[in-house]
Order: sequence, then C-alpha cells, then structure tokens
Amino acid sequence: MQFNDTKTVREIAIEQPGSTRVFEKLGIDYCCGGDRPLAQACHAAGVPVAEVVRSLEQIEASSQQPAESYDWQSEPLALLITHIVNTHHVFTREELDGIEPLLAKVCSVYGASRPELLKIHSLFGELKRELLLHMMKEENILFPYITQMEKAISAGLPAPRPMFGTVRNPIGMMMNEHDGAGDVLRRVRQLSDNFNPPSDACVSYQTLYRRLQELEKDLHQHIHLENNLLFPRSIEMEKPGS
Repeated sequence: MQFNDTKTVREIAIEQPGSTRVFEKLGIDYCCGGDRPLAQACHAAGVPVAEVVRSLEQIEASSQQPAESYDWQSEPLALLITHIVNTHHVFTREELDGIEPLLAKVCSVYGASRPELLKIHSLFGELKRELLLHMMKEENILFPYITQMEKAISAGLPAPRPMFGTVRNPIGMMMNEHDGAGDVLRRVRQLSDNFNPPSDACVSYQTLYRRLQELEKDLHQHIHLENNLLFPRSIEMEKPGS
C-alpha cells in the first residue's frame, strides 16, 4: 500500500485496519474526521506527516493486524452489523453502567478540590443518555432495515420500502449523533488532562480515567466501522441497479 499525504485518513483506515492503532496513539481522528487528507489530519494533531507514514509502513511490514480485523469491505453487511452490536454496543453499555457509579464515588471524594470532575460527571450523564438512545435506534430501526435490504438484493428482489424514505436519512442522523458523542468525549479528555489523574489520585480515580480512555478508544473504532464502512456500503447498496 502506498502512503501519501493526499490520501484521506478514512481511505487508509479502510485499506489497512491496523493503521487505526497508529491514528489512536497519535491522536489523529479517523472516524468522524476521516474525510480529511492525511497531511491535514496530521497538521490538526500536531504530528509530522513523515513520522505517521513511517509508523504506517512499519505496521504494514509487520502484518500484525488485530485478530478481530476482517475485510469489512467484502464481508456481508449483516456480519458487520452483528460484530458492531455484539462487540461495540455490548462493550459500550457495560462501560457506561460501570463507569457511572465509579465516577459518582470519585466525585464525592474529590469533587470539592477538583471541580473538573463535576463537569466530567455532567458530560458523562449527557453522553450516556445519548449513546443508549442512539444504539437503541440503530438496533431497532436502521440495522434491521439494512439487513433486510441486503437479504432482498442478494435474492434478486427489490429492496423493501423504508418508512424513512431512504436509508440516507437515518444514516445522516446517526452520523450527526456520532459527531455529538465525539465532541463530548473530547471535552472530557480536555477536562481530565488527557486522562492523566493528579499525583495524589487514589486507585479508583486512576481506574476512572483509564476506563474513560478505553471507552473513548472503543467508540472511535465503533464509529469508524459505521461511518466509513457500514453506512457508505448501505447507501451504495440502496442505489437502483446495485
């Protein structure tokens, strides 16, 4: 694979799944902001393009991609949806439920001296409400339709007529909600000093920041699979004659 600074981050992430590890480490947005050319994304993250290209070439040379990586460009959409729900939706729900009491505990001890924790608490509550509703809409409306559409088209039948006019409509809504969740997590990262707890932080405090960071990392991969793979393929499949 040829890496150049005009190729978009999204294209690189799709063609080489292991590249998302490099982007995550260097703070390069490959999910919501994946349509930017690599040079522009590197500039926004404050990292030299040459450094990123070297890291990507090393990943490619090693061929040590994560075991869960599939060629999602060719796998059935139903399989990709199952992966998203069983891996990322399950993880997100478990972490939201686990982080909430931990955050409340840390706030009760440190909130008076660390006012940023109270802001994080408020943002987390907003994030949890939004993500739970978001995943419910995907699992009950959008994903079943995409699965039905793929099944019909594979059988040579016309796609079922959706209640929402075109699959582009709910996809557009889901992508806007992805942007909103990403914005909330960026604010949490800023307030937490990039998830670095203070030197006097107890184990619970340290665990809280680590779990928030893991939630952010998984959400990045989650959104990448939807924004860059599932949604574009679904829109293409809906087109007449596809």
